[in-house]
Amino acid sequence: MGHQDIELIQLTPAEAQAILAGGVLAECRGYSCAASDLVPEVVAKCAMDRHHAGNDWFWCSPRLFCDVSLELIVGSGCFKGMPVQHKVEIGYGVVEAYAGRGYASAGVARMVEEAFAHGGVDAILAETSVHNPVSQRVLEKNTFYRTGQREDPEDGLLVQWQRDRVINPAP
Repeated sequence: MGHQDIELIQLTPAEAQAILAGGVLAECRGYSCAASDLVPEVVAKCAMDRHHAGNDWFWCSPRLFCDVSLELIVGSGCFKGMPVQHKVEIGYGVVEAYAGRGYASAGVARMVEEAFAHGGVDAILAETSVHNPVSQRVLEKNTFYRTGQREDPEDGLLVQWQRDRVINPAP
């Protein structure tokens, strides 16, 4: 499966607000959802809080990973804030029943394209648990490289990753 089969749906503020209001995400814009918790409430809350604080909705909005051929939403991702020093962090996940099929890799590839196309971003950051080799492989497939580790009080030891904007050498 190539990432041309994955489309990102950028949620609107109203759609994120509906999730916060307890709305179950069974479908979105004609696509069925593989699970009702594709956008965790905490992600929707962070998106709305950042938007109300004046952040550009582009960087706040959760994205849904849609398999166009199946007309099915299989995962989601988000930017974890506005770019800082030309760097932006991403988070992502795929419904367990659809894991291992390349959806996370394709969704991350689409998010990388969006971030670099939007401008002002020279690098994309991510973190994975040291105990999550599958998520680490998603980042490796998208040419992220390890930059270090840090201890998180809730999530334990995390591997830190970065993907730089590709700069083509002059001819």
